[in-house]
Amino acid sequence: MDYEIKDGAIFVADVHINSSRKEFIRVLEDIYSGKIKTKQLFLLGDIFDFLSDYADFTQSFYVYEINLINEISKTTQIFFFEGNHDFNLKRIFPNVVVFDIYSQPVKFKDINKNDVLIAHGDKFLPFVSAYLLLILRNKYFLTFLNFIDRKIKFKISKSILKSQNSKNLAYKINDFKSVLIPKIHHYNANLIIEGHYHQGEELIIENKRYINLSSFACDQRYFIVEYDSNKQLNLRGHNV
Repeated sequence: MDYEIKDGAIFVADVHINSSRKEFIRVLEDIYSGKIKTKQLFLLGDIFDFLSDYADFTQSFYVYEINLINEISKTTQIFFFEGNHDFNLKRIFPNVVVFDIYSQPVKFKDINKNDVLIAHGDKFLPFVSAYLLLILRNKYFLTFLNFIDRKIKFKISKSILKSQNSKNLAYKINDFKSVLIPKIHHYNANLIIEGHYHQGEELIIENKRYINLSSFACDQRYFIVEYDSNKQLNLRGHNV
């Protein structure tokens, strides 16, 4: 099934919600109240610093945010592209369209019916990185880890969240284009939208328009879809 990206849709990536990063909650509250109006919300992964269906403590830690997204999903179409910090989410968000790593990139259509590929961004990585990330998402590994975590009063989850809370997320990748070239041939579309890298850059690579969203955690910025007079999809940044 191909979904269409509607005018006014909201895109956001790499929020990394934690005890010291709560600004995005205000955006969610404004969407819920109707102050921010949109028919679609695209969450491009790493919205949370650590959230999984197989990590009990994380669901209690983020209970307010989870409930808020679930309430919004009753009236607004939400697409959640799982990242490397939030995964195995389908049971947590039953009314949200959740795309796991194996489903990404996901094909959407713009209003001209052109293909747009969307992903978190941690796909088609070098072998070692990709393999480690797949292990971390494995439900059997996570179930075992959660069992141990419960036995030691969730010290593992608390330690992970604490370490991520102080992590530096604002960084610049030198020659970012060279990082993308080895994987761009996997994307068969003229427009690609990803998060993950925190760069906030738009590039042309092999005649493909590549948009990397900036990290909300770094600049408190989300993006609103605007189609120009030629019906080309553009993303307009909006600061909280």
